[in-house]
Amino acid sequence: MKSLLPGLLALLACLTSCKRIEAKLDRLARLAGITVAQPDRPKLAPTEEKLTPEQEALESRLKGSAVFETAAPEPPEPAEKPFELNKSSVVAILGYHDFRERGGSPMIIAASKFSEQMKAIKESGIPVIPLSDVLEWRKGRKNIPEEAVVITMDDGWEGVYTHAFPVLREHGFPFTVYLYKKYVNIGGRSLGWEQIREMMKHGCEIGSHSVSHESLRQKKGRTPQDQQLWLLSELKDSKEFLERNLGVTCTSFAYPFGIFDDSITELSLQLGYETLVTVNNQKVTWDSPMGKLGRYIIHGENDTNFKLATSFRGRGDVSSNRFLTASAKDAQGQSLIDLSPAPDELVSDRQPLIRANLARLGAILPETLKMRVAGLGVVPAQLDAASLVVSYRLPTRLRRQDCAVTLSFKRAADQPDEVVSWRFKVDLPAAYVPVKLP
Repeated sequence: MKSLLPGLLALLACLTSCKRIEAKLDRLARLAGITVAQPDRPKLAPTEEKLTPEQEALESRLKGSAVFETAAPEPPEPAEKPFELNKSSVVAILGYHDFRERGGSPMIIAASKFSEQMKAIKESGIPVIPLSDVLEWRKGRKNIPEEAVVITMDDGWEGVYTHAFPVLREHGFPFTVYLYKKYVNIGGRSLGWEQIREMMKHGCEIGSHSVSHESLRQKKGRTPQDQQLWLLSELKDSKEFLERNLGVTCTSFAYPFGIFDDSITELSLQLGYETLVTVNNQKVTWDSPMGKLGRYIIHGENDTNFKLATSFRGRGDVSSNRFLTASAKDAQGQSLIDLSPAPDELVSDRQPLIRANLARLGAILPETLKMRVAGLGVVPAQLDAASLVVSYRLPTRLRRQDCAVTLSFKRAADQPDEVVSWRFKVDLPAAYVPVKLP
């Protein structure tokens, strides 16, 4: 028996060591959040689970470390906002020349007349955009409003700075001034460099109007070779002159007197001009050649071209309509028209129900009611005769972020159309987020 005692003691020591190792592994597994199936065995006595000082220090360090922390799930990447180019936009480019307190000639606009025209555009809600936005749209880089106005002035008369600029700045309207080299900063009634630079700080873009402002097709006895060199000078020198003195890239050109031919257009495009404007009474669409963009030249006291320019898609011009702002209120401070979606509201429904409650306006003539939705034109909106609520559910999902709505109607046959326009936005990123399956 005594001979077996050393072996039994060695076996007992081995078993004790194995139990301690197993206990350590169990603790590490618990710290790591791992559940280990335990075989049926008697529980260790409390004395057997007591940790040594070294073990307690190790366990404390493990608990305070990030080894066993559960990593937080990474947030899903936001869905990419889809972009769809709107090719149905229409732009009216207005062309002006000089401004004075009083008119007096077709090329001179009375300051009061110009102010009235700009006020009418502002109240109509038709956006005024810079010509550079039209270029970006045609390059497929951005969308522009469904209907928009661009304002331009030719030659560089001081009246632009004295009379037109304050009005444009008041309304926040961008504009383009076309300058010709021989009439810049020469005194008299010409614009000076400081005036031009000040306007450029407040929405003014600069375009070229040649060197001499002569007809580009006028040859004056020049040989074909000399004529080509002269044309090159008129187009290239004026561009470089403006770029050098104003520190901008000049990409737009206005044909003097609106006279040009295809060879002049081609040469201009080769020299780096990207938009070239004429004096043809035509609106700009997606299909308009960039070298022949139409303009409506506004003459003195004659409103004809202004009315043609500001009449979009069969709707009356801005001077013949009465425009109601979407936020208009009655004498009691209540909204005259309740609109849904509300102006500038962000909606997630890509096929929203468009509604306008006209009850506070009183009776209207149902046959005069027209609703236009950007991209769709006139839509078959329904009028509830009892509640005077006009409604229309979009038949397809909107794929652009901005949606413009115009509602026009008459209250009496002998009164002008009344027009209210508003815009709402569609939360496209939310609409395109992939649905997570359970």
